[in-house]
Amino acid sequence: MVLQPHLTLTLEALGSSGVVLPLEQKAILAHSLPLKQAKAGLRNLTLWGKVTARNGKDYLIAQGMGKLMPGQLPRTALKYSFSQDGVKWVDLEVLSDEVASKAVDITGMLSGEPAKAYTVQVSGAAPVAEEEEAAEGAAPGSQVSELQRLRSIVDVISADTSVVPKGSLRLDASGQVVPNDGFQGVAYPDKLESYIHGMDGPEGVCLAKDIQGMWALQYDSFQGLTSMRSLIWPGYQFYYSTATRAWGSLYSGNGCKNNDLVFML
Repeated sequence: MVLQPHLTLTLEALGSSGVVLPLEQKAILAHSLPLKQAKAGLRNLTLWGKVTARNGKDYLIAQGMGKLMPGQLPRTALKYSFSQDGVKWVDLEVLSDEVASKAVDITGMLSGEPAKAYTVQVSGAAPVAEEEEAAEGAAPGSQVSELQRLRSIVDVISADTSVVPKGSLRLDASGQVVPNDGFQGVAYPDKLESYIHGMDGPEGVCLAKDIQGMWALQYDSFQGLTSMRSLIWPGYQFYYSTATRAWGSLYSGNGCKNNDLVFML
């Protein structure tokens, strides 16, 4: 969820979990993200994470939010952009339902080539995996671009994650979802019941209602630090500090869902 603390705090808290950015890249982002936010006219903009690619040209993803209408859920106002160098940011367009349904079924890692197109077979055949897509004699079908796949991956991961502490968001007088300045922390930081999916605002679904075993939560009572990772989307990490009431999350992975989770439980 985009309504969260400074990127540096999140990276410091999640560093021990393997979420690391080079110092040079952090410096670049500290300059380029505010510029992109101002240019796009967004209320806020932060680093959502990174989706790795086969050729090593990974996609950095920024998540921002425009102005909400009264009663509008945060998920409908989110804007996403990508960059492969941390300097130039390009918007990821919202997908139609038809394109989204095709993109989500294509398997395998992204190539790292924004201009690449994937063929989705017609006539009821299974979608073509990226390793097979270039094979000669492949059946004709509709096209889904790499960037449409990227947007689809970000959308589905965000829908299943976007964790925030319960009570950390509120609606202001104009109906905007904003951070709750009166947030006093959660009573049970070691329980899934204390966290919600923030894309649906202050009344988001509690994580305890997700599929059992979807989340791995650890609480360090000495440091007062909760760390959580998604088992269905390996690479998504969340933290919450009881000392500072700060929290944040980042994704760093290949964009592939763990469809074997049900067999692991």
